[in-house]
Amino acid sequence: MTTYEIVNYFVALLVVCNPIGALPAMLGLTEDETPEERRRTGLITTLTVGIILISVTLVGGPFLGILGIGLAPFRVAGGFVVFLLALSMLNAEKSRIKITSGETRDAIQKEQVGITPLAMPLIAGPGAISTVVIKTSSYHGPLNLIFMLGSALAVTFTMGLGLYFSGFLERLLGRVGINIFTRIGGLILASNAIESIGQGLITMFPGLAS
Repeated sequence: MTTYEIVNYFVALLVVCNPIGALPAMLGLTEDETPEERRRTGLITTLTVGIILISVTLVGGPFLGILGIGLAPFRVAGGFVVFLLALSMLNAEKSRIKITSGETRDAIQKEQVGITPLAMPLIAGPGAISTVVIKTSSYHGPLNLIFMLGSALAVTFTMGLGLYFSGFLERLLGRVGINIFTRIGGLILASNAIESIGQGLITMFPGLAS
């Protein structure tokens, strides 16, 4: 992986996890908690997301082979999933791909909202998993694996800071500021999704490249 590809992967993974967009859900699900309890929930969410991203990075590519799924079809399918998520972000809406209203209602009754639905499926959901699997299946070798693990850890750390200071960030950015960041992230994500779909289609149908 080149430096550009590493940075591109980090940005794409950070955008699809969308820690800024997750702030309202985080604050809403923890509204009855004390500041200390909310920070603990943010820490649990961060650790869970980190475990998910690292696990998928290590086993995502081989898992496709076990299932007998080719990279090209997964690129197209994963690209569509990420694109639908990007459309929701462009409209500053909560995507049903990440979390449904039923899951939100159930979460209110759970003690450990940091694991579900915050970590999974809100942050490290289908979009993030698709992004990781596509990249790990595209770049092979121990050095590339180290780069992708490093990116996953960097995303987890960045997201953890955002969740730890969630109350401060919401006051600083406001609803309008959060929506602006979400829409910009949606545009970046849509571009990556279209590129993934295009590469998958060209691999499956080489005649499209001519």
